[in-house]
Parts: sequence; C-alpha cells; structure tokens
Amino acid sequence: MSATYKDRHDSKIYGSRLIIFRRTDDGAFSFRAKIEGRKGYIRRTIKETNPDKALVLAEQEYENLRVRHKGGFSLKELSVDKFFNEWIQTQQTRLTDSRYKWKTSVYERYVSGFMGRKNITDINKKVVDGYWSYRLNFWNTKEGQERIQLNEKRLGAKSKSSNNVAKKPSFATLRAEASLINELLRAAVDEGHLLRTIKISAQDALPKEDRMVQHRDTFTNDEWRVLTSNLYNYYLCRGRWKDTRINTFHRFQRHMLRTFVLLSASTGLRTGECKNLRYSDFRIEMDEDGKKVLLVSVRGETSKVRRGRTAVAHSDNIIGVLEEYKKASPHTEDNDLVFGSRRKSEDETTPVDLSTQFRNFLNRCPYEDRKEGLRLSVDGKARTLYSLRHFFAIQRLRQNVDIYQLATTMGTGVTQIRNHYGRHISGDAFIKELTKYESKRGQNAKNAAVRKLVDMVESGVLNEEMAMEAFRQVAEQR
Repeated sequence: MSATYKDRHDSKIYGSRLIIFRRTDDGAFSFRAKIEGRKGYIRRTIKETNPDKALVLAEQEYENLRVRHKGGFSLKELSVDKFFNEWIQTQQTRLTDSRYKWKTSVYERYVSGFMGRKNITDINKKVVDGYWSYRLNFWNTKEGQERIQLNEKRLGAKSKSSNNVAKKPSFATLRAEASLINELLRAAVDEGHLLRTIKISAQDALPKEDRMVQHRDTFTNDEWRVLTSNLYNYYLCRGRWKDTRINTFHRFQRHMLRTFVLLSASTGLRTGECKNLRYSDFRIEMDEDGKKVLLVSVRGETSKVRRGRTAVAHSDNIIGVLEEYKKASPHTEDNDLVFGSRRKSEDETTPVDLSTQFRNFLNRCPYEDRKEGLRLSVDGKARTLYSLRHFFAIQRLRQNVDIYQLATTMGTGVTQIRNHYGRHISGDAFIKELTKYESKRGQNAKNAAVRKLVDMVESGVLNEEMAMEAFRQVAEQR
C-alpha cells in the first residue's frame, strides 16, 4: 500500500485506475481516477466513510466519467457559482444594464445559496426540484433572517439588502426565477457540463389557486390629478413641499423626477428605456391638424426586447415640460442622457435611478388619509415607476386606441396587451377589435355574443358553458 494515501483501496473492477483513500485518518473517502485517453488524474470527494459503500460510489462515478469522456463532454470540476459568473459575462453584451443586474442579483440572492457551491456536473433533476422548497422558506432560514436585520454595503446592488423584497414571492416572480435557472442549465448542456436538459417550472412551486399573475397597480384618474398637482408643487418647492434647506442640486433633482414621471406616463416607455434616453432621441413633428407632436426613438440596445421603435407622446404639454427641463439641465448635448448625471472626473453622463425618490414622494403625497399616501393603492399594492407604463396603457385603451397600434408603440405583443390590460378595454372597443375585418353579414349576432363574453369578464363571473356557446356563435359568423 502506498504511503502517499491513507486507507487506500483499489477497485476490484478497474484496479489501480480507480482507488479510494482518506485524506485524514477518520475522514470521508475521496477517489483518484485515471481515464484512458486523458492526461493526469481526476480526484473527487465522495462524502462516505464506509469503504465498501465509498468504493461502489466511486465505481459509479468512474463509469459516468468514462461516458462523458467518450461523448466529448467536460470532466473538470467547476462550481455552479463559477460557471454562472463565466456565463453571465458572455451574456452582458446582449442584455440591457437593468436586465443584466436583475439576473445577477437574483442569482446571488437565491440561486447561489442553494446550489452555488455544487459541482455543475453534479446537478440533476432531484437537486433542481429541491429549489422551490428552499426558495419559499428562504426568509425563515438563518441567512434570510440575517439579511432582514442587516442593510450592509448596498453599493446599488439589491442583492445586498432585503428591505424591499417580498417575503412571500408572487407566481410571476417565481416564474421569472425559473426562466433564469432554465437558461443557466441550458448553457451548461451546451458547454458539455450536463448530459441532458433539466427544467424547472414555477407551476410546481405553488398550488393552483396561488398561481394568479398579479398585475402591477396603477393610478385612478383622481389619484393622477392629485399626483401631478403635488408633483408640480414639489418641483417648485412650495406649499407642503417647501424646504428652506434645499439647494440648487436638490431642486434640480425634483425637476428631473417631475419630467421623468410625466414623460413616462405620456409615452409608455419602460423605466429602463426612459432612463437611457438621450436628447438626440427626441424630435418634434406636425400632425395633420398642424399640432406639434413629440416622437421618441427607443434604441434597440436600451430596450428589454432589444428592438428599436418610435413612441408618440400623448400629452398636450409634454413638449413644454421638456423644453423647460432642458433649460435647467447642465448637460444638454445631443449625446447626453436626459436623466443623467456627470461627475467631474467623467466625460459622459450616466443614468440616474429615480425609483427611491419616486417612492418617497408617493409616501408623502397625501390622499384620503392613507397612511402611506399614494404609494399603495386602495388594495394595498405598491406603486413604482413601472406603474406609469401601466397608467399609459390603460388610458389609451379607455380612449379606444387600437390595441395593435398600442402594442407597437409600447414595444410589446398584442397578447401581452390583452392579458395585462384586457379588463380595461371597453365592450364596444373589444367588439370593434374582433369584428373590424369581418363582413357585415351576421355582425349583429357576433356583437351580441361578444357582449355576453365581455359582460362575464367585467362581472368576474365566467360561466364555462355560456362562454363556450358565445365562442361558438362568434366562430359560426366567420
């Protein structure tokens, strides 16, 4: 027996090509394997103290290594953490900054703690299926409790703090996490670390009754009137928003927030798209009535879907708001960010994150004696900057804007518009949308059937038999 290894045992099947040994006198066994056609040895820990069981496990792993080698797959030991870090770097050029940060923060906050230290080649279906139990109980674990107590060294990374995360994740949140994990596992297969594709589904995380996709809340017309009125006084530092301690820089920050909110609500741009607008992205044209219209170009590299488009501002005074803001801004070159800042040592402006400022403003914005002002809806749902995009969509639908045109200007699909905002489409607009390409023959019968469907949706009571009959009547009129 070699003096190099403690408690060495050679495989009865593979001889000295596979041995097990201990690194300490009473520790778990490790194995050393020699794969034909591959230079050097492979050494791995088995986590078994019984020599007979350890040898069986080592032989099973040896067979797996031989199969992987014959198939041209990687045999190197690589942690999931290291693989993710290498993989996400290759994705950075095709992702927007906000998307890149989201993927990184979700991985660091949840996925890494679950399987980050595991060898990427050891990941299997059983391991992955255990993620939901870990995830749903995360905030009850020691790590989760420590994060609740601490708010350390954030440096702009949400993964370092837990003050603003939901302790009970929504189905939409879990579905997004599942998408990230599946994307990571597909990359592991493509690079030869996994032999087959492994998938995880958010359907397995929650019971059916908890899988409803919660729509982000927006503002009622009265709430919007109160919000914009307060926002104007906030920017002018008057009334309840007066502050004798405020300096020129803070005054401009207020001006920036007001302009950002009004522009977002007027164009329906995503928050990340609006943050990355440059002055060269604006142009003003005249419509058929000789009225000025603001057109906003969304560049593909700043869009979540990586496709450029042109959005039309739906506000009579947004052009004046932007002109007033530009006069107050210190950086107004074509290539400067509209909502950006620049340090003395920097040559370019960088995007400003206004989410916290907006949340604090809504908290202090009084409305019907609500404890947190306008930050929460009457149903207790939190508003964010992204709620402005939803406000834009709902306002356009209530004005009977064509949903295909709306989907185009918002940079999304018609299905998304119907799924998220369908309940805000008036019955007449819904009928018009479904029948505008049809002949007049049988239109009255179809209108009646569609009205029946709309009535059921609006009432919240959907009778399956009546709905199927209504759909049948619509189909018969084609």
